Amino acid sequence: MYLNNIVENKLIFNGLNIEDINYKKSINIGYGVDNNFIRPMGVSMTSIIKNNMDINIIFHIFIDYIDDMSLNLLEKFAKDNKVIVIIYKINTEVFDQLPYTKHFAKATYNRFLMPQILDGIVNKLIYIDADVQCFGNLKSLMQLDFKDNIVAVVNDLPYVREKQIKKLNIKNNKYFNAGFMFIDVKKWNDNNISEKAIKLSFDNLGKFAWLDQDALNIVLDGKCLYIDKKYDYLLNMKHKSAYMPNDVIFVHYVGRYKPWNEWCMHPLRKYFLDVEKISLWGNMPLNKPINYKHMKMMGRSFIQYGKYLKGIYWYIKYTIYKIKDKFIR
Repeated sequence: MYLNNIVENKLIFNGLNIEDINYKKSINIGYGVDNNFIRPMGVSMTSIIKNNMDINIIFHIFIDYIDDMSLNLLEKFAKDNKVIVIIYKINTEVFDQLPYTKHFAKATYNRFLMPQILDGIVNKLIYIDADVQCFGNLKSLMQLDFKDNIVAVVNDLPYVREKQIKKLNIKNNKYFNAGFMFIDVKKWNDNNISEKAIKLSFDNLGKFAWLDQDALNIVLDGKCLYIDKKYDYLLNMKHKSAYMPNDVIFVHYVGRYKPWNEWCMHPLRKYFLDVEKISLWGNMPLNKPINYKHMKMMGRSFIQYGKYLKGIYWYIKYTIYKIKDKFIR
């Protein structure tokens, strides 16, 4: 119904130089991004390769627009690492009427589409957000027994989980973070999950606080295998007290204090920056504050880490720019 002619173009960067791609004997990783998130996605991909040198990996990237520089970097990434990178240019017009924000871009809905597009091609797909970094080997994950479940997922943070379970009337009393989903592609398609989630989103315009994540939690209620949080460890570096366990496999940098932004000053950002340095995206500077919301976060971070004069400077700048913004409007 919604998914006809959804892929406008498909581009394969074959770093293995083989004619027949063996999808079913490889680990298939999926990303749904827009052009603004190519950088963290590239670091995420680098971290996966770094921790899984002994495994064949195929990266599937679902995107509506990608610039030439990013295409060139991804082609080089495939050649340098002897992996396969497949880019699917998506026609996202189907999502034009659905809500999205700067924090939750339209690309978030791409994860609705992936299992349908990959139907009959891959058995299982690991979907991860672009702000997820790999810290361990994925072999144990690939041996997971799904039983009758469609996806393997990880619980969201308690404050999100408790609120959304009640609001959405989740019968199974569990709510997952959709930034990581290990998907049985055939079961997903046999149960028409893509169509159901899209229809539910259209039927509830403006009602879902967490957009597609809410829709997926409703449609997949009772069909999820909940696994250890080490596979989607939610790390919010806004908080100085945030920490990272030693046994994590995937770390998900949630919130607005991303490690590639100047206002993220948490010591744990070094893990992202260390991998970025050895990646093809290593020469990119940190994102600078460009609006009053960013400036407020800069001020907060400087004060939190004891640099009070700089913190006061940024709070003053934040106040000035906020007033200017209100007058301009």
